[in-house]
Amino acid sequence: MNTYFWVLWTIVAIGALVFFYFFFIGLVDGSVSSFNAGIWTVVVILFPALLAGTYWLKLHGWLKLAVGLLSIPAIPMIGYLLFLIAVLISGPIKWN
Repeated sequence: MNTYFWVLWTIVAIGALVFFYFFFIGLVDGSVSSFNAGIWTVVVILFPALLAGTYWLKLHGWLKLAVGLLSIPAIPMIGYLLFLIAVLISGPIKWN
C-alpha cells in the first residue's frame, strides 16, 4: 500500500506540474485573465494542498484515506495518459 501511495502521489505531482506550466504560460501570453482567474486560483491552491495533505495523512497513519484522496485526480490523469498513448501508437487518423 505504501508503494501504491507513492505511485499515485508521483502521478498527481506530475499532473500538478503540467497545470502549473500551463498557468505560467497563460500568465505570459494573457490567456489567464480576470475572466478565468478564479478557476486557475482554485487549481493552483488545490494541487499543493492535496499533495501536502495526503503526505501529512500518510505520516500520521491514515494511509487508506490518503490513497483514496489521491485516487480522485490520479484516475482521470491515468486515463488521459492512456488516451494519449493510444493516439500516438495508432498513427495518423482523420478525426473528421
